[in-house]
Amino acid sequence: MAGEENEGIELEMDNDLSFEDALSRLEEIIHRMEAGDSPLESLVQNYQSGVKLLKTCRSKIEQAEMKIKEVTDQDGKPTAEDLSND
Repeated sequence: MAGEENEGIELEMDNDLSFEDALSRLEEIIHRMEAGDSPLESLVQNYQSGVKLLKTCRSKIEQAEMKIKEVTDQDGKPTAEDLSND
């Protein structure tokens, strides 16, 4: 069980995770922590991983918001700007 609690911590720090993957891993950490049967050290490691995943999710959301802003002009109408080169 201890291996399960720390499973994927290194992977969770990967910035190449999609928003959905990062959110899913964050939810897994939350469920493990809420179970209440983890040792303190594991809780701390899970908390640290969760904070990093939360930052990744926030960053992905901010990037998406910026792309949306680039697609719309000041009148709120879509522009012809191509963002596929990102």
